[in-house]
Amino acid sequence: MSVAFYIVLDAEEPGFDTFVNGKAIAHADDLDAFCVKHGLPVLESFVSQSLEEFEDMLDEDLELPEGESDQAQWFDAEEGVNYVDALISALRKEPDGIESSADVIDELLECKAVLEQAQAIDAKWRLALDF
Repeated sequence: MSVAFYIVLDAEEPGFDTFVNGKAIAHADDLDAFCVKHGLPVLESFVSQSLEEFEDMLDEDLELPEGESDQAQWFDAEEGVNYVDALISALRKEPDGIESSADVIDELLECKAVLEQAQAIDAKWRLALDF
């Protein structure tokens, strides 16, 4: 099974390609510990999917606890650019901090390019997982 992170925008037709590979990032098992060590949020804190997306992914109906939202959470593109910049900077300072750091940095640069374009059109974003 191949797992990958991908970027979702709140703009259906943003006018640019939003594809990022996301496989090296998803397979970097030591990335969470690296983020914590450097005072950064873990990447999964930007993952958000609606109840409908979870149901489609699992192919079953789900019921949320009372008071929980069935909608995905969106983030400002500027926040994403700043986060990716900080993570890239930390990885460049400590390239041995995680396995395959060069591949992860390459994918983070792809993410940054998409987020900068999203910022230019004032779009919100979130991460999702592809299984």
